[in-house]
Amino acid sequence: MINRNSPIPLYYQLMQEIKNQIDSGELEPGDAIPTEIELMEKYDVSRATVRQSVLHLVNEGYLRRIKAKGTFVNSRPEKPKFIGTLRGFAQEMKEKGVPCKTKVLVKHIIPSPLKISEKLQIATGSPVFHLHRLRFIYNEPVLIADSYIPEQLCRGIEEVDFENNSLYDVLEQRYGIILHHGRRDFEPAVPSAAEDVKLLDISSRTPILYVESIVCTQDDTPVEYVEIKMRGRFTVDLIQTFSLKL
Repeated sequence: MINRNSPIPLYYQLMQEIKNQIDSGELEPGDAIPTEIELMEKYDVSRATVRQSVLHLVNEGYLRRIKAKGTFVNSRPEKPKFIGTLRGFAQEMKEKGVPCKTKVLVKHIIPSPLKISEKLQIATGSPVFHLHRLRFIYNEPVLIADSYIPEQLCRGIEEVDFENNSLYDVLEQRYGIILHHGRRDFEPAVPSAAEDVKLLDISSRTPILYVESIVCTQDDTPVEYVEIKMRGRFTVDLIQTFSLKL
């Protein structure tokens, strides 16, 4: 439903509401969506908000307009696949020439909560290594990362200095764990904890990007589950480099 206290724009919330109805099968291919007036009354939004939401869904392929008839659900579009890499944050920033640093807030072994256990496919209460880090670009805090790894894969890892060592490098070089593939899910959010607001130096109403990621070995064994809270806006200076060919 629409949350008027959220900093996420109303058109985007309405767009997600309609999209969720399509993805869940509540609205099926060929179904007509409610009229503009019906959507305005149901969600208490303006005509401009409805039109912007519908236009985005048409452009994304979820809906199609038929003149004099209405707006209908298309066959479900295949979700786009984005090919990323398993490079760590520090390595990626280094390759881009962007100065960065890491502050380790917590590193310890904890009993795995239910959610973490399900993500890592281990028994609830099994020991996991929890690494809580704050990442900076140009000395500006940009993201908070909470990584969880089964302790049985990395005994003693809590002794490593992760302000000066890459987690992925340590897993590969010290423990022989080769990370092969993973999945990342992204969604807009607002900070849910006062600590996150303080660490990211933002207001409690500032939008952030929430990311969940699972990284596995080649045989699909989950190695790391990570939750990332990223500032919705930060600045990076860009330069162009040229090479002179003689």
